[in-house]
Amino acid sequence: MTSHPTRPARRARPARGLLAAAAASAAAVLLAACTSASGAAPSEQGSDGSAAAVPAAVSDAVAAGYQGLSTAPPTSSPAVSPGHDLWVVSAFQQVSGLAKIASEAQAAAAAIGWKATVCDGQNNPAQWSTCVRQATAAGADAILLAGVDCAPVSEALAEARRGGVKVTGVASFDCDDPTQGGGASQFDAKLGYTEGVTGTGDFYEKAGRLRADWVIAQTGGSAKVLHVAFKGVSIGEYLSKGFTDELAAQCPGCSVVDTVAITPSEIGQLRQKFDSALLKNPQANVVVTDLDFMLSAGVQQSLQQNPSSGRVVLGGECVQETLDYIRAGGGAQACVGFSNGRAAWAAVDQLNRAFAGQPGVVDGVGSQIIDAEKNLPAAGSPYEGALDYRATYTQLWKAAA
Repeated sequence: MTSHPTRPARRARPARGLLAAAAASAAAVLLAACTSASGAAPSEQGSDGSAAAVPAAVSDAVAAGYQGLSTAPPTSSPAVSPGHDLWVVSAFQQVSGLAKIASEAQAAAAAIGWKATVCDGQNNPAQWSTCVRQATAAGADAILLAGVDCAPVSEALAEARRGGVKVTGVASFDCDDPTQGGGASQFDAKLGYTEGVTGTGDFYEKAGRLRADWVIAQTGGSAKVLHVAFKGVSIGEYLSKGFTDELAAQCPGCSVVDTVAITPSEIGQLRQKFDSALLKNPQANVVVTDLDFMLSAGVQQSLQQNPSSGRVVLGGECVQETLDYIRAGGGAQACVGFSNGRAAWAAVDQLNRAFAGQPGVVDGVGSQIIDAEKNLPAAGSPYEGALDYRATYTQLWKAAA
């Protein structure tokens, strides 16, 4: 589920192309609980041997993050609005998190009695708009954007909505978000997350804060961070803001010693840039990547080839590849993620409410910290969270039929 800050993004319109693939690498996003490789509790693990440098609020946040921040799903539903035709516009089906969102949206549509079609945007903004227009031409009356932000497809969405199509998104930012230009909303239904979360940007910013809390706890308040940051993309802006703001606010003994800033057009240069920064900053005892694609694009391999005793490594949003890296060791040790599958089913539920003319509801989608000792799914399995969301939503809709 995938940026900002001060009013981050009016920096130029969101970067195109590789944006979605990375952002939903994202799509997927956010927390799981983490212990050190030695198995010690975070508050016992400071590199200076001191737990005193870790504020109680940070320790409490990390404990809650390991427990999981998801809450109960809705317990009531309007009558199912039947016979709808849903198109899922996926930014790039080769990204495992996006493919998961698409497949679960199809399953949710089948459970509620709708048709569903997936259109692969092929990591190309022009193709994203083509998918939206194909959906409209084919008679779709609902579109779910998976990892596609609003701004690059705003004209196509406006055309669709004029024709009565309702729009939602997972790991996607609406056009009214400041990082998307702060214009008029184009989403008719949105994820409700948990109480106290005001929207998608706030969700990812809070995830960034939790990431900082975990780093502070792991290092006993002595983190010297090499930060691999995704720039020019909404999800990266919010994650970075949450992380850097929390680190500065909660840890006077911590600092970001260097930032490897990567835009979508620079992904091919990531390994070279990271290797250079790692060599230049031997004092860095923490490596943090905003998103998981950064690990597979070279950071994980670099860390394995340049081991360092005591180095703390935090990955991104817990996609399948990162979970495998955590099992293997030698690189990523933890990540903060959320269930893409649950988010997809929740988005279909929110669409049904929109068709019924009802407002959206809190759907309980939250984050969790994952490491090798806690919350790690079985090998070959994605992170799903504790809720059997398929059975839960299926029963909810049957009861409302």
